[in-house]
Amino acid sequence: MEFNTPDAIRKIKSSSKSKMLVNGKKQCKLQAMSFALNFHKIDVTDTPTGLQVKGVVPIGG
Repeated sequence: MEFNTPDAIRKIKSSSKSKMLVNGKKQCKLQAMSFALNFHKIDVTDTPTGLQVKGVVPIGG
């Protein structure tokens, strides 16, 4: 589901999943939130194995 930056950070922070996949790489919550700051729109998908985070609309793009 696509979120704007503040909502995506809230979604990542409140997730009970410990595994985060950011553009296919395993990272911690702090790294995922930091990644989200580089985008206007972020796709955050809750899967059975963890949370997938992908950037959609980059800042300055």
